[in-house]
Amino acid sequence: MKTMTAMPDLKPAPAPTDDPGAAAWLADAQQKFAEYETALHRAETFHARGNFDAAAAHAGLAAHLAVRPHAGFYASPRLERMLVDIGRRTARDTGWRRPAGPRTFNRILHVASQVSAVGGLTNMLGHWIRADSTRTHSVAFTQHRGGIPEGLRSAVVESGGNVHFINRKPGALVAWARALRELSQGFDAVVLHIFSQDPIALMAFAEPEKNPPVLFLNHGDHLMWLGVSISDVVINLRDAATDLSITRRGVEPRRNVMAPTIVAPATRTRSRAEAKRQLGLPDDSIFMFSVARAIKYRSVNGVSFADPHVELLKRHPKALLWVLGAGDPEDWRAASVAVDGRIRPMPESPDTKLYFEAADIYVDSFPFVSSTSMMEAAGLGTPMVSRFYGAREGRIFAINHPGIDKPTLHGSTEAEYVAQLERLITDPALREAKGKEGRDSVLFYHTPPSWMQFIENAYATAAALPPVDPTGVFKADAVETFSHGEPDWRMYDVFGVDRSTDLLKAYAPLMPIPERLAFLRQLKADGVAMSLGEGIRLMIPEWIVRRLKDRA
Repeated sequence: MKTMTAMPDLKPAPAPTDDPGAAAWLADAQQKFAEYETALHRAETFHARGNFDAAAAHAGLAAHLAVRPHAGFYASPRLERMLVDIGRRTARDTGWRRPAGPRTFNRILHVASQVSAVGGLTNMLGHWIRADSTRTHSVAFTQHRGGIPEGLRSAVVESGGNVHFINRKPGALVAWARALRELSQGFDAVVLHIFSQDPIALMAFAEPEKNPPVLFLNHGDHLMWLGVSISDVVINLRDAATDLSITRRGVEPRRNVMAPTIVAPATRTRSRAEAKRQLGLPDDSIFMFSVARAIKYRSVNGVSFADPHVELLKRHPKALLWVLGAGDPEDWRAASVAVDGRIRPMPESPDTKLYFEAADIYVDSFPFVSSTSMMEAAGLGTPMVSRFYGAREGRIFAINHPGIDKPTLHGSTEAEYVAQLERLITDPALREAKGKEGRDSVLFYHTPPSWMQFIENAYATAAALPPVDPTGVFKADAVETFSHGEPDWRMYDVFGVDRSTDLLKAYAPLMPIPERLAFLRQLKADGVAMSLGEGIRLMIPEWIVRRLKDRA
């Protein structure tokens, strides 16, 4: 059955006009969109010539430019149409067809671009496999380098599955897409945990009737990503992500489901009082704690993360705020001095457990939330406060995750935010009650076995729906257009514009030799640093490098 779901004509909320930096970031973002279009047009040229390997590599590069950083849109109809066409024209027909009608899923193939030793995506994949213990799970990596974490490997093996490295097979992106497609036909369902710019799955699953149902885990919900056209179901981790999937990506409402991030249940190793003593804090102190990457604490319109807390801490001399990961921002120093050092920014550290266990109040990062940190705090029974001062269309920057939204005290203005903190500082009973509410909520929504009900619903939805029609998701003439409304302008303002071109070199080994040489010459002409040894290395096909270097 063919469906036609046009991308909605979204009228995003306008960008602010009173930000002195707005003109600068708007110009930077428009330049980034222009760079994306240049790469896209190069991919389209190769596609028109039938040079599909070069087209796919430049398509991935174009998507990369749209993701790092945001280029003003959340889905690319032109890239998706082109990659679907490549997938259809280069696939081998094995005769396999998707079974008709509702069915059960027993064998799951998870597809990931790559995983790191630590990180939310790695953790979610491993936790999912262990929680879904009645099924067999395998993992296919499309662009992984090196070995994989032993915990993830053991979870796969214990489920009865296998690990596959698609990029160790001869060829490049098109051949890997064909290999992934044929591998998938031995499974009941496919779950994509891929990077936003990875084009392989879009080519691999370009003919949905010839592959199992595809579920896309929307883990990069604030970013543009490839895969809208081939996703039978999109699994959103929060309601703001669902909004964007429908309004800015063109995903049919019936193909969206919710499944919260799965985390390991938090466990205490010491009491709050003992943790405070180990940090050298008085027993009667009110310890407010926050942890995230430094970029999530970026100053906004000349106001630092620290500034709103100064008068609050002056009123409450036993309260203090430590922020792990903020570094040593110069514009925090006056605030810290004003309260005798009770506001303390600190560098990033992997050793966070002691701070979490000592915290009386957990304070979310701002202007970009840190949901995993909030979940860890909630799991220990720590009350939480978060803030977001924008319009509803920008809520992707706010806490709206199922298990932590309701128990969190929210501030929609600075005055409201400070008042919520003051309520918790002055009311031990409220701290206890909100802490218990948060712990119970995160255990239900974010940990097994109750978490499995969300995944079972996702599987059931994928089994019941007809295959998505990749040619009907976008209108035939749909194109991505630059937006500087909500939430786009916040992406530019918070994350800035990444001018680094170093990562683009990774696309060279994915191209045919003539195009690779031309691409490397262009990078060098553009001023990208490249040693002679590196240039030689980039001439070796990626699959050969992976076979030689990655033996795990």
